[in-house]
Amino acid sequence: MLKILLIILLGLAIWLGVCWYQDSRATALSILNTALKLLQPTDVVKDIPFAQQPWQTLDVYSSSIKDKPAPVLVFIHGGGWNWGSKDMYYFVAQAFVKRGYTVVVPNYIKYPAGRFPAFIEDGAQALAWVKANIVHYQGDPQQIFLAGHSTGAHTGALLLTDQHYLAEVGLSRSVIRGFAGIAGPYAFTPDSPEYIATFGSDNFNNMKANLHVVGGEPPMLLLHAKGDSTVGQFNQQQLADAMALKQSPVETILYGENIDHTSILLKLHPWFAGDVNVGQDIDRYFQQIIAQPLASELTLHSQDSAP
Repeated sequence: MLKILLIILLGLAIWLGVCWYQDSRATALSILNTALKLLQPTDVVKDIPFAQQPWQTLDVYSSSIKDKPAPVLVFIHGGGWNWGSKDMYYFVAQAFVKRGYTVVVPNYIKYPAGRFPAFIEDGAQALAWVKANIVHYQGDPQQIFLAGHSTGAHTGALLLTDQHYLAEVGLSRSVIRGFAGIAGPYAFTPDSPEYIATFGSDNFNNMKANLHVVGGEPPMLLLHAKGDSTVGQFNQQQLADAMALKQSPVETILYGENIDHTSILLKLHPWFAGDVNVGQDIDRYFQQIIAQPLASELTLHSQDSAP
């Protein structure tokens, strides 16, 4: 059985490599997710509406730990604001379900159907649904974490730095206990015609998460790689510097030249981790936060201790 599994995994790795080389990303992820569903199935409730528009749906993957509410990870996928779907990220969800999280993967509008800030607003509405409803899916609404890759990391960072997005759906950024941004373009200025059209030249400052940091943001783990030729490392540095300047908690990890924009995403899953285990690094960071008391618990303790 082990020999058969190894042969399957080898064939999968070769085919994934061919697909990525040919830029057939959807095919590669479909193959990976199909293999995982066959070998390591994970419970999921699909296509739950979080708002009124047809694209505003999300998938919920329940934690593998069934005896108590689990910490919640909301993962926002990337794709250049014009490509991708929640259905391609089963492998991300499964990796964190096995670590004890309930995982939510939302869809959001893409260019050209939607332009900035519509996809950020979709993210805010998805978080509002999670806060109100995740208790019914074995999730702890007091332990919500946010993560994203590439443009999804940009959305996540902007939701936590530009406070008006969450305020418009009745939330504050305090509902998010921590954020992990993977290779996000937090500080970039669009220069291609499509990206200029996606954001509009009048919004170049509004779209930069580092320009909205004022202090009091949730803890952030910003992960990047020297081998990433898609998103410049200056994005990580500028957001980290802005957070540090305002004394907001931030940690950075910079992987080596052998890790690129795609492999840093795949290394969320143990099958691809090797010596660089991105999923483990994020889990470590989140577990450190979970071990700290909630603000409400600190307030209650202070009241109990008062003379």
